[in-house]
Amino acid sequence: MGKIARLGSRKKAKRWPKGQSSNSNPETTKHRERATWMFFKDFNGTPGITTEDLQKHDAMQHILPQIENIDIDGDQVESTIEGTVNSADTFASTYSNCTNISFNRFLNHFQSKSLIHKEMLAVLSAVTEVIKQNGGSETSTEYFAALMSTLEAVDTDTSVAATLSLLEMGLRTVPKNVLNAQFGPASQIFLQILTKYIEAENFLIIRHCLSCLSLLLRFQEAAVWLNSSTMQVLDAILSFIIHIKPKIRKVAQHGICAILKGSDLMRSESCPVYHPAAPQVAKHCINQLNTACEPGGITSILHTLTLLKDIIHQLPKLYIKTICEGLLSIMGLRNVLVTSCCLQTLHGLFVSRPSEITLPSQRNAQIITALYDYQPPVNDAQPTLAWLTVMQEAHCNLIQNSMDMCAAIVPRMLEKCIELLLSDKQEVISGTSHTMKILLQDCIGPLCENEEKAKRYKVIIDQVIDMMYKPTKYQYLDTSIPFDNILHLIGLLFQITGKTKNPKLLDILKTLAELRDSYNFACNAVAEYAIGSAIKALGPRVVLHTLPLQTGKDTINLERSWLLPLLKDCITHGSLSFFTDMLLPLAVICNTKSKEPVGGKTYEFLVTQIWAILPSLCNDANDVKDNFKNIAKLLGTIISGVKDLRLSVMAALRKLITKATENDNSEDISELARFAKNYLPVLFALYTTKPTGTDEEGHRLATFDTIKIYLTITEKVLANELFDKALTKLGDADADDFFKESVCDLIRLLVEYTDIDRLQKFYEMCIPYIEDKTKRKEQKKAYRFMEGLCGSEKEICKNFVQEHRREIQKMMIASATKLIQTSKGARIRCLIHLVKSHPQLEKTKFLQAIIPEAILCVKDINQKCRTSAYQLLNVIADKFLEKPEYLKEYTDMVIAGLGGEQKYCSCTLLALASLTYHYNGCLGIETLEEILGHACLLAVSPTREIAESALSYIKVYITVMPSLIIAKSLTKIVGALSDMNDDCKRHFRQKVRDIFTKLIRKYSIRTISGMVPASDVILHKRLKNIHKVEEIKKKSRELKKIKQSEKEDTDFNAKRRPKSMEDLLADSEEEFCDTEEDEPKRNNKKRTSRKEAWIKENEENIVDLIDPTTARNITTTQPESANMEESVKKLKEPKDYGFKIAPDGRIIIKDDNQKNDSDTENTKRKRLLSEDNTDDDDDYEDDEEDKKSIVSANPASRKRKHSTNSDTASLKSFATSKYRAGGSGIHRPIKMKRMEQTPGSEYRAHKAGGDVKKKGKPDPYAYLPLTRAALNKRKKKKMATKLRGIVAGAKKGAQIGMKNKRSNK
Repeated sequence: MGKIARLGSRKKAKRWPKGQSSNSNPETTKHRERATWMFFKDFNGTPGITTEDLQKHDAMQHILPQIENIDIDGDQVESTIEGTVNSADTFASTYSNCTNISFNRFLNHFQSKSLIHKEMLAVLSAVTEVIKQNGGSETSTEYFAALMSTLEAVDTDTSVAATLSLLEMGLRTVPKNVLNAQFGPASQIFLQILTKYIEAENFLIIRHCLSCLSLLLRFQEAAVWLNSSTMQVLDAILSFIIHIKPKIRKVAQHGICAILKGSDLMRSESCPVYHPAAPQVAKHCINQLNTACEPGGITSILHTLTLLKDIIHQLPKLYIKTICEGLLSIMGLRNVLVTSCCLQTLHGLFVSRPSEITLPSQRNAQIITALYDYQPPVNDAQPTLAWLTVMQEAHCNLIQNSMDMCAAIVPRMLEKCIELLLSDKQEVISGTSHTMKILLQDCIGPLCENEEKAKRYKVIIDQVIDMMYKPTKYQYLDTSIPFDNILHLIGLLFQITGKTKNPKLLDILKTLAELRDSYNFACNAVAEYAIGSAIKALGPRVVLHTLPLQTGKDTINLERSWLLPLLKDCITHGSLSFFTDMLLPLAVICNTKSKEPVGGKTYEFLVTQIWAILPSLCNDANDVKDNFKNIAKLLGTIISGVKDLRLSVMAALRKLITKATENDNSEDISELARFAKNYLPVLFALYTTKPTGTDEEGHRLATFDTIKIYLTITEKVLANELFDKALTKLGDADADDFFKESVCDLIRLLVEYTDIDRLQKFYEMCIPYIEDKTKRKEQKKAYRFMEGLCGSEKEICKNFVQEHRREIQKMMIASATKLIQTSKGARIRCLIHLVKSHPQLEKTKFLQAIIPEAILCVKDINQKCRTSAYQLLNVIADKFLEKPEYLKEYTDMVIAGLGGEQKYCSCTLLALASLTYHYNGCLGIETLEEILGHACLLAVSPTREIAESALSYIKVYITVMPSLIIAKSLTKIVGALSDMNDDCKRHFRQKVRDIFTKLIRKYSIRTISGMVPASDVILHKRLKNIHKVEEIKKKSRELKKIKQSEKEDTDFNAKRRPKSMEDLLADSEEEFCDTEEDEPKRNNKKRTSRKEAWIKENEENIVDLIDPTTARNITTTQPESANMEESVKKLKEPKDYGFKIAPDGRIIIKDDNQKNDSDTENTKRKRLLSEDNTDDDDDYEDDEEDKKSIVSANPASRKRKHSTNSDTASLKSFATSKYRAGGSGIHRPIKMKRMEQTPGSEYRAHKAGGDVKKKGKPDPYAYLPLTRAALNKRKKKKMATKLRGIVAGAKKGAQIGMKNKRSNK
């Protein structure tokens, strides 16, 4: 038998009393009771243990065979390791014989290690058997009745918990009328159990009992709630909302939320405004809030606020008023946690957007006004952000119910936000900017929707604009203003209020231009963003009138030339008249000045920038019909003669035509088409001219695009005329190759707009080029023509292809052997169009001819060709999706390529991988397993090319196929990967690693490793490494989730919304997993410290705690802590180089007299060494460096002996000098010699033996340093001697201390 898992804790385990280990009459008879229930016996079969019973037993004990333990859940990513595979997923349902869907989740997620799950399974099996014996049909009502009877009969705690858990699952599907009829008896049973076990502290039973009570209450009608017994049940649940145990508290609060939000009464069509239980819940919460000053009241308040933030919007209007007043009063306690939870509760009220009936606008405005008294300090980041979020949601809720009232109070909030923008905290600045953005969009935006509202609220809008304008006036007085945030908000202000055409916006625009023109302004990009928003909102004409570029008749303001690129990027709509009236004169002036010798280049650049604005104006020009004729001639002249402006003009033409076509503006289209006879010849001449550089090549491509778009509105007569001229030019003997290729491109465009005779004529001209492989460029052009012809949506092209389809197919088949490399892509795309238009593709020679060509092209050197080849294979498969027999034939034709030569075999595997990826559901299991078998055989090939393609197919197969199907071929796949050629296995080790990683995630390391031969040691090592990497990734993901959840729990979550009914139901379905008894678990997470608070005051202004505005002086961060580092930096002493400096700057160097007394010098040397080396902590030097750093006690050992005086003098100068090297040359840093220090030497007395106390330091102590030198074998004896000396000294000192102590007594 398998090893039975031990319990996590043995503290509560029952043990034999001393001397009673041989007692044969135990008190606990759990296993005997199971034996009496015939736990493993089939009543309908023959007596004895059957094979099925053994399988059940093995599943319970986790000893199923290896392959049967494979987890076949396709959605499961992480594997279960070392025998922890849930092998009972298919066992529980078989054992219980239960077919009711209410218990499916439990049966599918049965945990055989869980004692409570086993008990639940036993109870469910017994109940199911009783129902079947009585002829029942296993309805939810029958299970409800049977489980209630069982609940009254069982007496053990485990059985009660198991029955309650099953009842909680089944109650959701019991008919409503049954629950209403049995509400009284059932609720009394649950209340009795609750009363019985509340003192025993069996929290598992309490939780399930509370869930059952809340489920019963959800289905009760309105009349039932008038009974006092119903309110008694509700009070029982309410008593647990502040329970000390989090899980019980969560279940009770979840039950209350579900009753108020998700009851059948509230989900009906004629639902009341609030639930009948809402007043009782509100009263209970108000009573809890009133216990703020009682012992332990703060904790109860916090638990109550946790419930209120989810249900406050479901309570009656009168109670909401009382609760809000209570919240404001307990916020006056100045408790940081309570204040934060109160703000979260108010946030939950406003963010749920209550109606006028629940929260009147007047009360909403009163709450906003009252919250100004509880504004936190400016530099207290987290409370300030929470306060801003609540105020933001309060205003957004008020604007929906009363626009007038919101318009009256929103300026005050914006004024407060502008004050907060001056905070020193970046988090406060960012949060304030976000709040102002929301207020401008949601509260100021509706006031500017139309002219009527803009006139009505003109005073408010002017007031808001003045507020936003005020910070920009002090740009030179206060450098601490966050202009980047303010200018972003001003840009938003332009977008919102621009429709009103308010003249005060022009003042802001002028100020922004002055800021941008100033040489030392650091936020030029943000200023340009704000001015760009003004261009979009006010229009380019208004902006250019306010910020003129032309200062005189012939003068340009060059300092404001930055406005030209801004106009190009920000103009979204305009008119051609704006260009001719305001920009064209500027271009003329700049063009004239560009010819001057000094400064001409600058004006030449300005001309290009001015003309670059024209395409932006043509995006949505509204005067094409009237004003295009005024600039048409100028545009043609520029296209033909001015190279620098050509691209802008052609882009403008393309945008004018595209916009007119999209809007179906016939007048604009006819006006533009009228000039086609002028523009197209110029464009044709420009395209057929050979470029001389890369810039001209770009102009040529732009010309081709312009011709392509212009032909869409060109009249057919003109198109035929141009086509005839192009054919004539193509036949000129004097024309060079480049000219002919260009003409062919133009004819390819004109073909779609001519008649069928001209199309036939050009088609006949292209066929010889297709069949001639000596003319590379001509063949490619011909295939490009065929691609455009076969894929065109024009009726003339469709008709031509339909008439000549067979002829085109024969020509394509015949020319396959005459194909050049550069024409492959166009030919494959042409074949795609022919396949799509083929009426009956199956069993045709055309299909047999194009499949090998498509397969070979999947490994072409050109990326577009490879993509087109895969697309052709998939298009063929799409044709056979509704005909499975033909799809099978097509797949067999592709599989046949596996027997070809090396390259064709490799390409076939890639083609099959593409078909498997896109059509795995249509090919059939047998076909896919056949392909996989071929791929596994080819994976062991010694050829790298074939092995790589086989690995690619295996990777695709295990990615797209379900885990159950892969499990059948798992042994084959792992065997193929293990038997690979050594060279291929090494070369493609990353591909093999990716495959094994996917397999381990699906089936666990134990399963995969067991299929690898024991002789393949290297692969086993690789599997272990892969498993380690996956485990590390798994732990990092879990750690990241934990950190994220902790952050969400601790921080005020502005995005949080009260739970909807769907969320409540999802939470309740997940609770069945918490069926284990609550056991004491080690909490490795450190308990977070309680939030501290400081009062910000000074000697002159003492804080009055009774004043409601005291909240502004209570902060969660220590006052002036932010400036602590700066003050420390300022107090740093100047650098001391060891010499005194006189007031006039002279350096004073003292020359000390040397003493010859050797004893005195030795004493001083010891003293200096001990004092100079107290901060030496370099304990990680190498042995050789340690040798050199320690001062030798024997001067004779040195190669170079010095006199005592010189040695002493050098040592003394070294010790007394405070100079530290830095810089280069003679001042470069040189490694200082390291002096050996005795532990505790800083406390050693200089004139007497022993240690002395020093002022400002603790009592004498010494730490034995742990250095790397202590590990040196050569110094082992020395270190041992030193340690013995320290121990001996400690003992000696202790003995002396004891003697002194006795003598004192």
